[in-house]
Amino acid sequence: MRIVGLLLLTGSLTMGLAACGGGDEQSAKQEKAVETSTEAKAGVEEFTITAKNWNFSSDKEIVVKKGEKVKLNLVNKEGLHTINNDELGIDLTADKPAEFTADKTGEYVLKCSTVCGATQDHEGMEISLKVVN
Repeated sequence: MRIVGLLLLTGSLTMGLAACGGGDEQSAKQEKAVETSTEAKAGVEEFTITAKNWNFSSDKEIVVKKGEKVKLNLVNKEGLHTINNDELGIDLTADKPAEFTADKTGEYVLKCSTVCGATQDHEGMEISLKVVN
């Protein structure tokens, strides 16, 4: 009977130590993932553009420095909208952010690429993105 009790106690201790060791390893992996995620976001200029029918409620101008990494997000508050700019390779939808490096100075027009109503109102749906030195 003592042998069975001793075996159960030894097994429990072994399993407990293994679980704790695994937890520490898992915690270390999670901490590393957080650090990597934070490092990846460092140096990225992030902007959120909010769209309603016939207008963008965000700033009408976005300014970034040449060489910066840029991330654009789109939130559709009313209607369905997308934004694109062929020069910058932007094809932005509400479920897919656009990320790029601003490697060429200039002024770029980001336009709504989903017709959302009367032509004159839809034509005004644009934002200027300026890349400066």
